[in-house]
Amino acid sequence: GKSKISDAGDHFLLSSIILNKDLHTALSSYMVSLKEKSEVPTDENIHAFDLFENEKVRNKRLVYSQINTFFGRLSSLIEGADIRCLIFRVDKSPFKKLVEKEARKKGVSEKTITNYLKRNGLHDFLYESLTRKIVLEFGHFLEQEDAQGEVIAESRRQDDEAVLRGFISATHESTFASGTVYQTWARSSLKRIHSLTFQNKKGLSFGLEIADLFGWAHYNNEYGKSRSYPSAAKNNRVDTKLKAVEEIMQNLCRKRPEDITQTKLKTLAADRVSEFTEALNLYKAPTVSSGTPPGNPGRP
Repeated sequence: GKSKISDAGDHFLLSSIILNKDLHTALSSYMVSLKEKSEVPTDENIHAFDLFENEKVRNKRLVYSQINTFFGRLSSLIEGADIRCLIFRVDKSPFKKLVEKEARKKGVSEKTITNYLKRNGLHDFLYESLTRKIVLEFGHFLEQEDAQGEVIAESRRQDDEAVLRGFISATHESTFASGTVYQTWARSSLKRIHSLTFQNKKGLSFGLEIADLFGWAHYNNEYGKSRSYPSAAKNNRVDTKLKAVEEIMQNLCRKRPEDITQTKLKTLAADRVSEFTEALNLYKAPTVSSGTPPGNPGRP
């Protein structure tokens, strides 16, 4: 889905996977070999939407048999790996309604309000909040395993700031109310997570590709396909892959996909929710001045 308040659609989710670093290195190398055998381009990460819905990579159309062969081999690889999956979902509609209400009250367009929120760094706070949740869960996992770990995030270029803010806030216990579980997990995150790395599509990261695959499948299975196709055969191909990935995920998810409700969000990101609502309340529509009549106002 799309994370920003101004973006179309009401649903947004973040997906992630946890796996051993040495295993990740081996699987990333194996993924290159798997792509070569299936004649899928090997010099960048594949994105599930592009490959399994558009059936293209870098605008190069692939034969169905290539895609199916690759998908079958990839499914076997995932099923045999020691992976944990985490998915968190949020409904944007309550916040979009607040924007709509404020726009009507102040007599301005919704775009004017969302631009104002963007200037105040609040248009993408839901992405930041779900990032917090993932980092906190990972820190808790590492504490249970008595292990160290790093976070690898897919770069969104100019939007990476939301991930960085989420990571920093999740590793500071002062972000959360005293005595809450998140405060404890924040201490674990600071102690156990040693780095945050951004990678782009050239990173050839097995982890990013599988997290993307899981997110794509779960979003479409949970909320319905974002689009349908005129060809029944094409629809069936997409539906078959969505169902297969969802079945794999059910065996790998460390916990069930979780909806971050407004109540949960106030515990997870009380500061950002407050900043969002306060910014809306403080917004003042610009006053329109009639200006000074032409001529010299000092003369009668």
